[in-house]
Amino acid sequence: MCASVKDVKLPAADRPTPAEEKALAKCVSADLYFGFGQTSDPVKARKCAYAEMDRNDKTPIGGKAILMMVYANGNGAARNFDAAIKLACSIGGAPGDDAGRVYQLDRLKKQNWAGNNFSVCDHSSGREMYEQCAILSERFDKIERDQKFNDLIAGWKPAEKKAFHTFMEEANRFYEIQAKNGVNLEGTFEIQEEIFFKNNLLSSLQAFEGGELPKYTKEEFQRAEADENATYLRTQAGDATQWGTVTRQGVKKSEDEWRRYRDAWIAFGREKYPGVSEQSWKAWLDIDRTVMLKRFLH
Repeated sequence: MCASVKDVKLPAADRPTPAEEKALAKCVSADLYFGFGQTSDPVKARKCAYAEMDRNDKTPIGGKAILMMVYANGNGAARNFDAAIKLACSIGGAPGDDAGRVYQLDRLKKQNWAGNNFSVCDHSSGREMYEQCAILSERFDKIERDQKFNDLIAGWKPAEKKAFHTFMEEANRFYEIQAKNGVNLEGTFEIQEEIFFKNNLLSSLQAFEGGELPKYTKEEFQRAEADENATYLRTQAGDATQWGTVTRQGVKKSEDEWRRYRDAWIAFGREKYPGVSEQSWKAWLDIDRTVMLKRFLH
């Protein structure tokens, strides 16, 4: 299939002019194609993709990958399956992904497919592309998640909103540090773990707004705190100093940040949910933290 398109020339008329290429010196074709931070502009994305190829930009979802989608979907240029297949043959990556794209595009060509949802991420089992596609997916999900957060706090008092935004700054720091240092990344990626934490936070706040607030006794808090402390100490003592990608030093860094995160949660909770005791917040947070620590201590 690749041999059949090796002599195919990409349409010269689709390239940017020298003046356009100069203006596109710092462009990001994925942002233009998908409309991140701006209105989607497939034509400009196509010209930017050519510019990225000319400057040898190695971004996995950019340049050749974006141009392949432009031609396969007829979005930003006339549909051209031969050009899309030629690009698919030269993208590089996991062999199974490369073959999958070529076979899919060949099949779409024979079917005279007229859709517009072919994606480089349709075949992304290779570790690098899988991670890049997870990042791309999160960029879409973030827009929806942020809107849900905004809807959730829209009716809050100014002081409550201020407390929430202060808390979120610390929360995002903790999620990033925890994903990098406190999670075994042998079978996952940092971005996926950060998504998990952020989605879990949204779910928790939605439950709290529905009246499902933490309520723990003094004894339950003491047990939760003791369990969290004991689990953490297991990571800092004994012969084992590493669990997959997680190191003893990484856990300490994550634990230190988690304690700041816990304090930020309690401060926010005090402002927004004054009926919840501090011991209930601590118990709820300790239980959650213990689950995080035990995930890699099996």
